[in-house]
Amino acid sequence: MLFKIKSFLYETMKHIVDEYDSRQYRLMHSIDIILFLYWFIRLSILLLMYLDSEKYPLFQYEYGAAYFWQYRQILNKFFLIILIFFALIGLLGIRTFFLQHSDQLSFQLLYDCIVYNTDQYWNSFDTQENFTIKQSERFRQYRQQFDRNHRYLSMINPLADRLISFRVWFDSWLQMDRIDRNLFQQHNRMRLFQHSPIEGRNRVLLFIFLSDYFSIFLHILSGFCYNEYCLLYNISTSLFIGFGTKFINIMKITLLIEAILVFHNVFALIQCALLLSYTILAIYQVLHCELAIINKNFLKLLKKLQNGHRINTKELKQLKFILNQHITLSYYILRPDKTTWSQALYYYALISIPINVTIMCELIVEDLLPETKLLIIMIAIVHGITGSFPFLLAANMSSDFHSIKDYLPAMQLQLKRSTHLRLKLKYDDLYERLITGRKISYTFGTLGNLTFRGLFEAFLGYIVAFFLILKNYMNEQQINNQQQQQV
Repeated sequence: MLFKIKSFLYETMKHIVDEYDSRQYRLMHSIDIILFLYWFIRLSILLLMYLDSEKYPLFQYEYGAAYFWQYRQILNKFFLIILIFFALIGLLGIRTFFLQHSDQLSFQLLYDCIVYNTDQYWNSFDTQENFTIKQSERFRQYRQQFDRNHRYLSMINPLADRLISFRVWFDSWLQMDRIDRNLFQQHNRMRLFQHSPIEGRNRVLLFIFLSDYFSIFLHILSGFCYNEYCLLYNISTSLFIGFGTKFINIMKITLLIEAILVFHNVFALIQCALLLSYTILAIYQVLHCELAIINKNFLKLLKKLQNGHRINTKELKQLKFILNQHITLSYYILRPDKTTWSQALYYYALISIPINVTIMCELIVEDLLPETKLLIIMIAIVHGITGSFPFLLAANMSSDFHSIKDYLPAMQLQLKRSTHLRLKLKYDDLYERLITGRKISYTFGTLGNLTFRGLFEAFLGYIVAFFLILKNYMNEQQINNQQQQQV
């Protein structure tokens, strides 16, 4: 678990790339793996008690098992399966982000977007005098516009000035008035995304700053919920009832250690979920803006040629630049997917779908306490948002790559001269790859591509899994009711 939550995303990527393979780095994340393995093994052993309580009466010997067995109407085997799946997700997250070589292209791209771009932002600060001039000019323009649009309201000068000042501050923050744009764009470029437009770089910066506030809020909220729903007191109560008071002090120390370990794993799991979402969103901001400008320039150039303009050296250079950028950005998706993300997303999908389905079954079938239901709903919301929203944006990014294919045949008709033959063949090859080749997208391993169609197929699989697990859940409930009636 990382404790630098004030600038979580920046510090985490810097930690992964700069400190990889150091002694402290290996020790920290080896402990993370050991703790998740400990909880996975322990929960798996508890599951044996639920499957056959007569053969494995663990509740007679172990206080954790005694607590789960005492409240088995709520903490049933399906709830235990959810916890086991979360332990597996924790192992997957630690392995994906912290136990792979940091020199892979996937981590270098993230480092370029998150760390290097942020460092260049701080190095490109404008002088206070120029910043004041920018704000004054922005205030003057907004004031004139406000006077034209709101003639009567503008007569109330204090209110109008207050509203305009707030808008000036907000727009100045959004449009990065504090930096020298020429220095930031021309001299302090990114290393891998050298031609990234300033709009995309600004979006990444704003996303990083906003994600820091959200991370702090989520860590505080999670800590509050952990403190509110901590089972330490109830466990100790059931412990004393079942085992007596002979080893009370030892038990209290043991429970304190258990609570600390649970606290560590809960926060490490939250950080892995945030990393998965943040990394996809950061890459999306850069690629989406750059692809949008490439597609816009390509369409603009096509319309210009269709209106009778002859292709000269400038247009040829622009067409070659668009082709090279499209190929380069495609490589930035396909190569990291093959080396890092495909396998990780494959296992994430296999684990996440049963988790979400089982949580929904718990909410539908079980008669839970309001506090417990609220906690499970919060877990379902966080899991759903971190799992679905970034994937929708990743699917939209794949759509950005393929949107240019509709205009490639028309552009090829404009390349008529013999000197255009080489470029025409390259665009023909690009068109064939976009139509019949592999999709330029992330993949869920062998499950399919991370496109809108792939997500729709995953949604259909989710529905099938939901009804299958719900059927087993209802059968289990019926068996438990029959056993209670017989007793």
